[in-house]
Amino acid sequence: MNTTVALRDFGYNFLGPLCSEYLFALKAHYEQKQPSHLVFLAREGYFFQQVHSVLVDKGQMPTCPALYLNVSRTFLFRISIADPFTWQWSLYHKFKGTLSDLLVGRFGFTLSQLSHLFSDEELIAEFELPADGKKLEEMLLMHLDQLKILVQNSRNTYLDYLHSLGLNMQCAPLMVDVGYSGTIQKLLTRLLQCDTSGLYFITTEDGQHEVAGFIADIQSVFKTGVRMGEGYTMLDRSLFLESLLTSPNGQFVDIDRISELAEPTFHFFFGRHTRTQSHFQDLQMVFSGATEAIEHYFGHQIRFSTCELELMYQCYVTRRNLLPRAVCPLFDVDDVISGNGNVSPVRLFGL
Repeated sequence: MNTTVALRDFGYNFLGPLCSEYLFALKAHYEQKQPSHLVFLAREGYFFQQVHSVLVDKGQMPTCPALYLNVSRTFLFRISIADPFTWQWSLYHKFKGTLSDLLVGRFGFTLSQLSHLFSDEELIAEFELPADGKKLEEMLLMHLDQLKILVQNSRNTYLDYLHSLGLNMQCAPLMVDVGYSGTIQKLLTRLLQCDTSGLYFITTEDGQHEVAGFIADIQSVFKTGVRMGEGYTMLDRSLFLESLLTSPNGQFVDIDRISELAEPTFHFFFGRHTRTQSHFQDLQMVFSGATEAIEHYFGHQIRFSTCELELMYQCYVTRRNLLPRAVCPLFDVDDVISGNGNVSPVRLFGL
């Protein structure tokens, strides 16, 4: 089969039904909540913003302020490291290795930065999270003032970037992302000091989560109350979906200001490319097929039940013969935040 046709067909048949049902839910959620902004979170939000714009132009989605936000857990963890309140999200995710490995991989610090803050003995100290979380907190508290100074410029510049997009204490944004625990949403709720909403494919816990006096309202479309490894295929094998729903850029890692210009202008820094970013023209073919499907489903009000989508997803991610050869190289995910390198779900799950 022609490679372009195979990629488009796969997008139509795999991403199309899943994303169309999510977007139907997003439309209903927006009409109910009337948020100040739709915020498409990098990188999963890249495709959703594109197809949302298409649906708005066709009158199939309400017109509303919508933006694509450069953001990542790694970056938010780093600029929030001097705020102990945020450690509940950054220090208690599974990890095993040295302090140096953790601060480079999960927080995005450089070895040069760390060498000025920590001794050699501290940097090679071993931690296993979440068990050693309190021990790690004690070490960070010893260097809290230095850490605050180190991240202050990036933190202030990022806040200026958020404000330039209209995101501030007076807004009530609805965040668009795949999921699952809403960590980015909670960190942004803390950073912006405002209530937020988030709509996800799957969540570990729906509901209103208090974040230091503000509310992060988290809702799922397909399933809630499940965790990784509990046997729910759409979550346990979510890497297949995450590797496709990405942007042309690597992970967002830092921001700086271009001060010569009168208007606030920002320069963004991104991490390494996965194979998906290196072959983004192929992913665009997948997106093209998915967009065609979503337009068709919206135009004819074709809906799918959660049960149908769960069965479809399970078939694709457990049977190698349903994955076209042309699409397999696109299944490549950057998992540095957990202490790993790039991960291929095709190899990981033995397909």
